[in-house]
Amino acid sequence: MIRLEHVTFTLPSGQTIIDDFSCTIKPQDFVILLGSNGSGKSSLIKLINKTYPLTKGKILFNGKDINTFSHTAFSKKIVSLTQFVRDSLFLDLTIEENAKLIEMAYGKFLHGTHAERKEQLVEYLKQFNPKLGNALKTPLYNLSGGEQQVLAFALYLQHQPDLLLLDEHTSALDPKIAENVMAFTATIIKEKKLTAIMTTHNLDFAELYGNRIIAIQHGQLLLDSDETNREMFNKQKLLELCY
Repeated sequence: MIRLEHVTFTLPSGQTIIDDFSCTIKPQDFVILLGSNGSGKSSLIKLINKTYPLTKGKILFNGKDINTFSHTAFSKKIVSLTQFVRDSLFLDLTIEENAKLIEMAYGKFLHGTHAERKEQLVEYLKQFNPKLGNALKTPLYNLSGGEQQVLAFALYLQHQPDLLLLDEHTSALDPKIAENVMAFTATIIKEKKLTAIMTTHNLDFAELYGNRIIAIQHGQLLLDSDETNREMFNKQKLLELCY
């Protein structure tokens, strides 16, 4: 699904953040992307979703250079979620208002009367969290951090993206809530058969979730291990290798 060929990203100052990085992500891979602060993992995510421009190399998405996609077409295929929900949703708007804006962005609309569309949204959100379905008129700033993250998942994954990019999406949450959101994340990825790349510093998550671990150090590939080498998913080994 994603192929990175000799990808390099250099800042205007001359500092190289990603250095000749190559790898291939297969459909339905759930990749845990590890690395210490400054290793380049978040920059790699931003190169894949076209937030940052490539300096050298090529990124192919379903066999096509990502630069050949229009912004609109590309954004419908790839969803990126970070620890900052405000990057994805408007906290001053209600759940219902955010849902309508995302529908408009995707050019898809629920069918039926206003009452019927509202009921469809209620029933859909209840699958993720019963509270969300009963709080359509609630501004997002009145929801907990965990509820906001679950809502972002629900609204964006309604359109079945080809690729889900998660950049430290639980790191701003209380540890217990982060565990719950992570378990929810893994369940949704499995149920919807998504391809996903997730950055995290939480080695417990790396040990428990995903079918593949990629580690990056100084912008270069350090480790690429799948479930055939499950012993590398050991927390202590990952700590020694990656940090």
